[in-house]
Amino acid sequence: MFALLKSQRRRRLLERPIPERWMEAVTDHLPIFEFFPDDQAQRFLSHLKIFMWEKLWIGAGGFELDEEMKVIIASQAARMARGLPLSAFDRHCEFVIYPDHFVNPDEDVLPGPLHGEAHPFGTVVLSWPAVLSGLEYPCSGYSTILHEMAHILDMSSGYFDGTPLLHRGKDYGPWAVACQKYYSAMRDHPEESFLDLYGAADESEFFAVATEAFFGLPEIFADQAPDLFAEFRRYYGVEPLIIPCYCESHDPPDDDDYEEMGYPIIPPRDPMDNPFF
Repeated sequence: MFALLKSQRRRRLLERPIPERWMEAVTDHLPIFEFFPDDQAQRFLSHLKIFMWEKLWIGAGGFELDEEMKVIIASQAARMARGLPLSAFDRHCEFVIYPDHFVNPDEDVLPGPLHGEAHPFGTVVLSWPAVLSGLEYPCSGYSTILHEMAHILDMSSGYFDGTPLLHRGKDYGPWAVACQKYYSAMRDHPEESFLDLYGAADESEFFAVATEAFFGLPEIFADQAPDLFAEFRRYYGVEPLIIPCYCESHDPPDDDDYEEMGYPIIPPRDPMDNPFF
């Protein structure tokens, strides 16, 4: 009964026209939108409506969220969702946005300051300065929004384990082989990895960091890890666009920054232990 009501409510929501002011914000802050194929553009807009109208938006610490800020965040999430089913982020329920980097109340788990975090019950917490940093350097492979939303997709399988709910049963084998190959290589030889070293923390962070690179550094990703790139392309259902670089620097944050944020890089584990199966 509840599923039927939700389906009807979403259908009515999707029939509503996109406000013109949203499109102005999308054009200003996601210039690659104009290069989306028509079918992907339509799915992007459908996901954008769901993020904007179905999810709860909360400004934390006295932060006043305006509509443009919401569109900026939602458009990045819709960008990664445009090849996924409309139900892909049903587990996600709310965005909480802080005016600055923040501290988790349970500092024993995640010492701060933090740029973002995702909770298993569907809340995504973001630092607004971190959001802006990702927009300023779109070709850096760094995006707090994509990173935390990837964690929500990861949880679609029931666990933060680096493997989202894949589309077909036969996809799990190739996914596990490719992810384990590059995850183990990163842990054994971090200096050789093209991915941000925070991905070596655990399997879930590897998936989130690789998602950032898939959308932000697709040319490098495809060159350095063609088999892993193929699995991400199959999962996300899109060919990511190469972003024209207008940045003074397109380097992601230093890995030392992550250690200051309480994210240690941990030593290699037994390469025979494949957590992605």
